[in-house]
Amino acid sequence: MELYGTRVIIRAWERHDDELADAWPPYNDPLDPLWNLPRRLSFGPEMWSSIFENGIQRRSWAVEQHDGTLIGRISLREIDERRSQARLGVTFGAPYVGRGLGTEALTLFLEYYFESLQYRMMVLDVAAPNQRAVRCYTRLGFRYVDSDWRDAGSLFDRHILELPKYAQLRRYFREDPRGLKVEFYEMQLGREEWARRRAMISRCG
Repeated sequence: MELYGTRVIIRAWERHDDELADAWPPYNDPLDPLWNLPRRLSFGPEMWSSIFENGIQRRSWAVEQHDGTLIGRISLREIDERRSQARLGVTFGAPYVGRGLGTEALTLFLEYYFESLQYRMMVLDVAAPNQRAVRCYTRLGFRYVDSDWRDAGSLFDRHILELPKYAQLRRYFREDPRGLKVEFYEMQLGREEWARRRAMISRCG
């Protein structure tokens, strides 16, 4: 499978892509330690049964530029064929963020997900302070459905929240007896809403 966009190509993830992704330079954003905090799993019996029966917990695709440069990865986990849904994961190398490449890649992938793979629903979780990602998902049609609070971890320097440039993000953090927590949004997008959003994107394009 290969999907072609104006600037990106999406293809199956291959073993050598792990080494290429490891070579991406680190992010300089002090909020970066928050982006991939683990989510508490709350699978019911039906969800576990689906995972074991399918034997698949994660599928991954590479995002590359037309010159073959690997720039990102799109993955599906918690794949549930019975409920016709999966959870989205997106990772892009630091040099390729903020250039619209992620939005282009996700637009391509959502078309494949809903039309070729025939899923009915996509879900995701995203750190609320990651406003760039939240805006991207919202533009594509994802809507907020719930929140959870996760341990911000020892790698995050909470003192940056005292700086004026991060003042608007303080509402996404709270203290509890076990330490600093950060809010994560649960978002979802259904096939029907994607069809409406795709039509809007086509008209604007």
